[in-house]
Amino acid sequence: MTFLQRVSALTLPLLLAACASENVPLTDTKPVPAPLQPVAAAINPAWAGRLATGTFSCEMGNKVEVKVDAGNNVNLVWKGSTYKMTPVSTSTGALRFEDKGDGLVWIQIPSKSMLLNSKIGQQLANDCKNR
Repeated sequence: MTFLQRVSALTLPLLLAACASENVPLTDTKPVPAPLQPVAAAINPAWAGRLATGTFSCEMGNKVEVKVDAGNNVNLVWKGSTYKMTPVSTSTGALRFEDKGDGLVWIQIPSKSMLLNSKIGQQLANDCKNR
């Protein structure tokens, strides 16, 4: 048996005995969680500074209104109905918001916006511009 093996064989029982000799209540060993801090992205999402809001005039006389409330929820008004839109990430940099329940998709690029119905695969409003 080498010197290192002997030292290990002697110290391991000592360490185990030291751990077992003192009764520490479980509550004393739990770390105290730090208070939760608001996440900056939840307060000011990345899209918030780029999203154009207001009334959009579209082809064929259609109108779409996009609003952002105090909680950074995006609401879209189309033909008298209001839809709560959820942001969806894109690889192109376009802003995309969806209402999965009703199938509405609002896409904004710098030059124009469009409203789609993903359930029926139809374009509802195209070439929408905030004038």
